[in-house]
Amino acid sequence: MKLNSKVYKQLTNEPFEKQEINGKIVEFHYMDDTPFLVQFAARGRFAVWTSDGNDYKVLIESTYYEALKPFYEYDVNVIWLNFLDRVSNISRKVNMWFIIPTLILYAIGAIIALAFFQDQTLPILLGLIIIVVISNMVQSRLVNKKVREENQNTQDKIREFLGQEAFDQLVKNQEEHYQQYFKFDEVEESTEVTEVEADAEPIVEEINEEKDDK
Repeated sequence: MKLNSKVYKQLTNEPFEKQEINGKIVEFHYMDDTPFLVQFAARGRFAVWTSDGNDYKVLIESTYYEALKPFYEYDVNVIWLNFLDRVSNISRKVNMWFIIPTLILYAIGAIIALAFFQDQTLPILLGLIIIVVISNMVQSRLVNKKVREENQNTQDKIREFLGQEAFDQLVKNQEEHYQQYFKFDEVEESTEVTEVEADAEPIVEEINEEKDDK
């Protein structure tokens, strides 16, 4: 599953850490050394997972990594990559259930309309488009529901592996990092802390950055 593939391609510098998980390479790159620091960190996104569909590169702000280092250790990343693989499979299966049948229905309907109901072609095509839109909405809701379920299971596995006390400490570390980081920006760059922090999410919600952050 490709994630932020354009960012992935631009991360060509030497990673500060590399892991091999289930035959896939996971590289860690400091966000500080890239043009993406302002783009992501200003929105409270200090860690961004990217992939070319096979290997992964994690773009992460240096002080954030130090504060939450246990959350990116090998065994936790094994759990996380298994989650990404399951999400990819869910998306692929749901697409097969909805997109292909919908496209076939639209093609058949359009051919029949053009061949036998030329006077009603436009209304028929509009009706088919409405069906496609509804199908996409149902598909999106179904995928989101299944991803949320997998997400919760993944959170539980990570919490179990780290231990509740350690997990809670990481949540605290993350909150402190946000406060310190944006307090610094307020002094140096007059950033409106309240607006930025409103977009910042706790560690347990980062897993919800579907296919994006961890």
